[in-house]
Amino acid sequence: MRAFAKQFIIWSSALLLIWQQTVFAQARFNDTDLDIDPPVIDHEALEVGVAGESQTFAALVIDDKGIEYVDLYYRAIASREYSKASMESAGGSRYIVTIPTELAQSRVEYYIEAADTGGNRVLKGFPFFPLVRNLDTPLPPAPIISSVGNTEASGGGQSKVLYLLLGALAVGLLASAASSSGDDDGGGGGGQQVPLTINISSPAN
Repeated sequence: MRAFAKQFIIWSSALLLIWQQTVFAQARFNDTDLDIDPPVIDHEALEVGVAGESQTFAALVIDDKGIEYVDLYYRAIASREYSKASMESAGGSRYIVTIPTELAQSRVEYYIEAADTGGNRVLKGFPFFPLVRNLDTPLPPAPIISSVGNTEASGGGQSKVLYLLLGALAVGLLASAASSSGDDDGGGGGGQQVPLTINISSPAN
């Protein structure tokens, strides 16, 4: 009888221990506060920018619990160390940051790191294999050529030449008419003198 009671106590204790472990494991499994999923980063990389201008980087960062931070790590091609810039929320799940560049820069190497409130982290790009944005040299401004003054001057000169030609033509016609009139009168009595006044004025500019 005592042996049976002893065995019963042992089996009861074992079953109780198994039940407690099962309940504890189920409670952990059903715990809605447990965060094991990292954030998701959706970033569309812009391949080309302009050297010397500010470069903007944007990403959509989504998490089922909450975002702790989103950082951009960037460097020039000649540098070995990354600089960090915090990406700020631009509304909803969109995060954005703007960094300066120099005229001598040919590219920007970067990656994005995000972490949620549960401590889970995720990277877009890697320090040893970063994303790249190439930088083109800015184009010089096109020269502005004004031809208004030259056009007016050229037009004025052409008008003056035209008036002089018309005046010379008028003098020739009047001289020819006077000569013809003298020949009709007999040719020996001296030709009549015809006074001629021509006023030539330049057109108003």
